[in-house]
Amino acid sequence: MRGLSFHFPAKIRPFLAAFVLLVAASGIVAFTYSAYYAEKKEMLSYLVQQAAMTADLRLNEIFVRGRDRTPQKALLDILKAERGMPLTAVDIVKAREEMQRLPWVKTVEIERRLPHFLLVNLTERKPIAVWQNQGIYKPIDSDGQIIETTVRKLNGLPLILGMEAPEKTPELLSFLAQEPELMRRVKAGIRIGKRRWNVILDDLDNGITVRLPESDPAAEWGRLARLNKTQQLLDREISMVDLRQPDKLIVHLKEQKKSKKKSAPKPDLALEESL
Repeated sequence: MRGLSFHFPAKIRPFLAAFVLLVAASGIVAFTYSAYYAEKKEMLSYLVQQAAMTADLRLNEIFVRGRDRTPQKALLDILKAERGMPLTAVDIVKAREEMQRLPWVKTVEIERRLPHFLLVNLTERKPIAVWQNQGIYKPIDSDGQIIETTVRKLNGLPLILGMEAPEKTPELLSFLAQEPELMRRVKAGIRIGKRRWNVILDDLDNGITVRLPESDPAAEWGRLARLNKTQQLLDREISMVDLRQPDKLIVHLKEQKKSKKKSAPKPDLALEESL
């Protein structure tokens, strides 16, 4: 009795080879920690790459999704990829681990798309503020984590100062945003004594300092917004608003510019209004 044989059209042979290759690769993973694998690693890797070339699994294109701030060169340097190399030659696990350590990368996934493509899916960290520490400026992301890169411009983001301030920044910006009109005037947040915040409005150097309390600062921020709507408080010539006492509002006026004529010195002015 004659033996049975199967014939496959030439067009699907590369994909059959690819399937066999992937099954073989899965088997290799099962013993990657064995002593035999440690001895034969280079030879096995060579055989896999040769099989990939035979199956026409060559790298032609790399597609990257979600990249905005991450330098393209940094990704290519990690992948160590060249056009025409075996698609299986890219160490996806190692590349993913290295990309994960790039400053702007929050998560990354790398996939082989047979027969000729590599897909890199990035989720980048979103900056919400800039932390100043010892003259160095670093972005803070939406999780309150410092992004380990330096910036020269704020790009419209609020400046944050104070030790342990970054991790508290999302909470601060969250309740400040509940009053959009005031939020548009926020230039900086200063963490005081690891307990509470001062917020700077309008100008970093000559703006209005709002002293928020340690307990329920969101409520006092809302109180300031209501006072500003009804009394235009923040449109006056003031330098500081102290909201740390729930039953009082303390306002400091800006110092008048010195005239050319000599005059008697005036004490600092402070208004205290009961609410």
